[in-house]
Amino acid sequence: MSLIEDIKTDQRTQMLVAGMVVFALAFPAYFYYAAGQADSDFSVSGPVGTYELNGTYSYHEIGSGTAQDMADQSSVELAANSDAGDVDDLNIVGFRVTTTHTDDEGGGGPSCTGVANEDDEITVAGGIGENSTLVSGTESPMETTLFFIPTELLGTTFDETTPGEIEQLLDGGTIGFGEYSFEISVSVNKGERLGCNKQDDGETVDWKIELISLDDYTIEMVEEEEEESEE
Repeated sequence: MSLIEDIKTDQRTQMLVAGMVVFALAFPAYFYYAAGQADSDFSVSGPVGTYELNGTYSYHEIGSGTAQDMADQSSVELAANSDAGDVDDLNIVGFRVTTTHTDDEGGGGPSCTGVANEDDEITVAGGIGENSTLVSGTESPMETTLFFIPTELLGTTFDETTPGEIEQLLDGGTIGFGEYSFEISVSVNKGERLGCNKQDDGETVDWKIELISLDDYTIEMVEEEEEESEE
């Protein structure tokens, strides 16, 4: 019986031929896809090795203003949106809020001679979504900063990793885009001594909100130095 007749009449032969046809069609397509994926993975990840990461941060103002004559234990609400900073194409990795104030404590007359002023305490709290920060202090200027990525990465050497894995650690994603809200409050402090009645009605606080971007960074493979053996 010829092969053609077997194909026409024998079920096992029919199944065998059908399987060969499917294999012949699928085999090249599979390897074409696999090869494409291999090239893609390599270009994204790169070779495994030891890499050094360096870079710098840039700051982009999205809001600023002045809270006038804030009384003791009072607070003001601040808001700013990332849209104000023209940062849509940047890798936003954090934010920074800076406040400045000048203590205007005075008065008290001769009985307060030699009594030093006590700086008022400024508190800043807030952020974006679940990413918030809180700082209190009397210094001016005073900063509070929050990063969405590990801050210790820059200047670090990574062993047994790929450039792609490092880049994933540097990606701030969409966390920093949207509406920011903060609260600034004042707690008045006055220099005191028996008979001394200094006056301190509050503070005027200047504030600025900035977004932090990681724009320029390099991931360079560290060449292993070959030790020369001495004869």
